[in-house]
Amino acid sequence: MHSLKGKVALITGGTSGIGLAVAKNFADNGASVTITGRRDSGAQVARDIGAIFVQCDATDEQQVAECFDAVEKNNGKIDILVVNAGTAADEGSIEEFPTDKMRHLVDVNLGGVFIALKYGPRHMNDDGSIITTGSVAGAGTTNAGAGVYAASKAGVAYLTRTCALELASRGIRANTVCPALIAGTGMMTDDDGGPEALLLSKLTAFGRMGRQEEVVGAYNFLASQAATFITGQELRVDGGMTAGIGNPIFSALG
Repeated sequence: MHSLKGKVALITGGTSGIGLAVAKNFADNGASVTITGRRDSGAQVARDIGAIFVQCDATDEQQVAECFDAVEKNNGKIDILVVNAGTAADEGSIEEFPTDKMRHLVDVNLGGVFIALKYGPRHMNDDGSIITTGSVAGAGTTNAGAGVYAASKAGVAYLTRTCALELASRGIRANTVCPALIAGTGMMTDDDGGPEALLLSKLTAFGRMGRQEEVVGAYNFLASQAATFITGQELRVDGGMTAGIGNPIFSALG
């Protein structure tokens, strides 16, 4: 992994799943890390990995603005901003999905990113790195029953591209990591050997779901000095899922 020694990092939605795994990686590699979450239980999670916790609802503009103020006041300007807070839902078809739930999903996944990108850069050092968490749903593929989630994540990727263009004069890069089928995130089926997990595993070229430790390296790389000429991109961490139909599917069909 790349050293992040001396860097100040803020990770939204950093109390569980991919966000927590990234926060631990950054802390282990020398960064001063702050994580955010909606519940105050995140304080103990932060202590366990040597990070600082700020309670913050990613969709509350005032809370987000105050969070950035607090991080800069306590740690100095931010070098690495990971905008990770998100949610998912069992949608069903577009016809079936309640409009209020659609609005909530979009508010968290896209609106929360917009607010972070609105306030975050003014609290960042030049030549920093912004990394948003997207999904291969919305960056290469989608499926029936997940249209709103995919649309919200597609919005994240394109909002991040625009951010990359607007902040390039400051040397700040902005990229999106697009995971798929990562176990233990709380956003999909657990890798428990059950029928749904077995079915999903066939969608990757490797015939299995990914692990969180197989995703964090992408964030570490994009946050580091090794990626200073990479901006406005979507990096898919999907086990070949969006490359095409792999052998595991053919094997399952017999």
